[in-house]
Amino acid sequence: MVLITCLSNVAAQVGVGRIMGGSKFHYPVGQPELRPEEELQWRVSLLAKGLNALETPVRESTTF
Repeated sequence: MVLITCLSNVAAQVGVGRIMGGSKFHYPVGQPELRPEEELQWRVSLLAKGLNALETPVRESTTF
């Protein structure tokens, strides 16, 4: 599992193995201020980073 959040310190405290920093509190996987095409590109990049994190073996909380 990969948790995408803007509260990575809280995720680490509760023992989440794979943590990814998100955008903002209300939009951790979006950036509504971008044009739709740019936001889509940003989201695809975020997903690719998340898949890479999912494939990475971890033993303790790790932030990607």
